[in-house]
Amino acid sequence: MQHRTVEGRLAYIGPRGTDRGREAFSITVHGDGSRILRARSEIDETEVLRDVTYTVGGDWRPHDAFVRLTVEDRFQGSGWFVFDDSGASVETLTADEGRLSQRLEVPGGAQCFGAHPISGDAWMVTPFDLNGDRVQWVERALMSSLAFNGATGPKLHRLRYGLEFVGREVLEVPAGRVPARHFRFLLDGTEVDGHPEYRIWVSDDDDCVIVQSTVGAPRDYTYQLVSLHRR
Repeated sequence: MQHRTVEGRLAYIGPRGTDRGREAFSITVHGDGSRILRARSEIDETEVLRDVTYTVGGDWRPHDAFVRLTVEDRFQGSGWFVFDDSGASVETLTADEGRLSQRLEVPGGAQCFGAHPISGDAWMVTPFDLNGDRVQWVERALMSSLAFNGATGPKLHRLRYGLEFVGREVLEVPAGRVPARHFRFLLDGTEVDGHPEYRIWVSDDDDCVIVQSTVGAPRDYTYQLVSLHRR
């Protein structure tokens, strides 16, 4: 077997340190640089259970994904997403709309895809060129949902957002002391205008593993890495 594996768990922390949920993830890294993220996230207060399998190439561009949602212990939807150099397609079955086939044209192809696990948010910073400007815009992102908790659809949605590179830090989290890159998402005036400030810290290495992220007021949420294993 030529692949290696990264496994971790996240704590979802609310105001005053309350327990909001949790996420378990694994990343398979193949010899050609392609990666498969498998994530299961649980949000207690809105009773959202999400299962995601998401594959990117060695250039971090999306290849395919599967997203399944359960809300309040009932099936919400599932979808199989496929990406190519001119856009993306999805076949979905949802409780609200039934069976759907959808295609979005994206000249040049999608740069990244957001399926709403927090571990997957780390890969939303991969289009950023660390040798470029401190603020850069991602023009060709796609999402499975534009809802804050990602509990709709799943369907294809366009998203344009900015990234500000804040700097490198050594972050102290329950998983240990982790060298990290700190980014701030710029979302005002985008398809998710009004989203609270969102910051993310990813491992300062080739794996781009989530270390921590924070959602500002009025939600005041924190997501922290509580365990990390590489083999």
